[in-house]
Amino acid sequence: MTLMELGALGEFLGSIAVLATLVYLAVQLRQNTRSIQASEKMALAQTYQMRSDALQTMMVMAADSDYIGSIINKLTEAGYPEDVAALDTLTSDERGRFRIWQIAQLTHWDNMYFQYQQGFLDEEYYRDSLRERVQRLAPTWDALNIGAPRESFAKEIDSLLRE
Repeated sequence: MTLMELGALGEFLGSIAVLATLVYLAVQLRQNTRSIQASEKMALAQTYQMRSDALQTMMVMAADSDYIGSIINKLTEAGYPEDVAALDTLTSDERGRFRIWQIAQLTHWDNMYFQYQQGFLDEEYYRDSLRERVQRLAPTWDALNIGAPRESFAKEIDSLLRE
């Protein structure tokens, strides 16, 4: 075998090695992509679970509270949340307690909106839950003079109220 033939054979084997490497890298990239997608789904599921746990805890605590539970009952009997004027039935102390409860609610929904902005909550949750609840609670926040903690959430509240 001549030197030229050996050189050609070397180039041929090198080409096969490059092709095999590219195929291997393509398979690895595909597996890595699947792994990342699975991790994203798991993170999303964990986010939903944490949200659910936090909201459930907040609601159970409110229902169990001698203060907030009775205030919510009083407001509901007066037409709340559809009628924000129901807030006028509260004593000064009750209004103060309910305002603190609503600050917690606002913070919770702002956090949910932030998670949506970051891609951790899907469009369906935003459309079917977050928007509806924020639209329902925003007049209460306004009546209690509670502003959104983040400018982007304040703009989103304004946009939802204009709809």
